[in-house]
Amino acid sequence: MSHVMSTHLAFFFPEYNISAAAISIFSLAFIILGSLCLVGSCTGKGKGRDYLLKPAGMFFAFAGLCAFISLEVMRQSVKRMIESEETIWIEHYYSWSFACACSGFVLLFLTGIALLLLSMPQMPRNPWETCMDAEPEQAE
Repeated sequence: MSHVMSTHLAFFFPEYNISAAAISIFSLAFIILGSLCLVGSCTGKGKGRDYLLKPAGMFFAFAGLCAFISLEVMRQSVKRMIESEETIWIEHYYSWSFACACSGFVLLFLTGIALLLLSMPQMPRNPWETCMDAEPEQAE
């Protein structure tokens, strides 16, 4: 049934499929960029490349958002196809691949947020410590 459904979907609503595919390619590009930043941060000598964790987290979070948008476009196109007068559906369901895409979106987004939180500088216990450690300004 999913093969027939995707064939009808491509026939009736090609603009939705193209949009979902383009957004998915952006998601894939963000995954590749995030992976490159993460590999660049983990390889090398010392901890001199920790600054790459923030962009990696942002790329993974953006990839998750793009995957979510692509899934929503696909879901809306299926909904529009079912409600159209040109097709007759008794019932429909989403297959396991849709569930895998949803779990991929969740994992990408949570990984991105976790990397962003881990790469943030730690807050001082007392916020006034940083103000008190600063050199006093001299008036001229």
